Amino acid sequence: MYGRIVDSTPLYHVVCDRCPQWLGPVTANFEEHVRDLRKHRAQHPEPFAGARLIPGSPARRRATRSVEVGRVPVYGVICDECGPHYVGVVGTDREQLSRNIALHVAVHEAHNRVVTEGSMEAVRAHQAAVEADPGRLIR
Repeated sequence: MYGRIVDSTPLYHVVCDRCPQWLGPVTANFEEHVRDLRKHRAQHPEPFAGARLIPGSPARRRATRSVEVGRVPVYGVICDECGPHYVGVVGTDREQLSRNIALHVAVHEAHNRVVTEGSMEAVRAHQAAVEADPGRLIR
């Protein structure tokens, strides 16, 4: 059982030509980024907001705009024992990844306890471990 980079997600940044000293927030959350962009854009409306585009002329660039500044890895829990039937939760936080791995390890330990002991207490512990694990088995 291990964590692996399964994808990547973009990092967004707000830049403003009218406020070059202003440093907009950098985030991987697109909805939060759009809120930041609209909030700053509302401080100074575009002078050409109601203007009509002349055919053949280049489109005007907004002063406050979104820029993709990089990519962040997305980690997932991979379990060789469960195989392709286990779908671990994915995310960008490595600390959360290690917590998710520990929760899935607890499921296997509880399962081994059920196999060796076979008691109701072991079965309840296994059920609790399965419920605590954010990943799911798909059959």
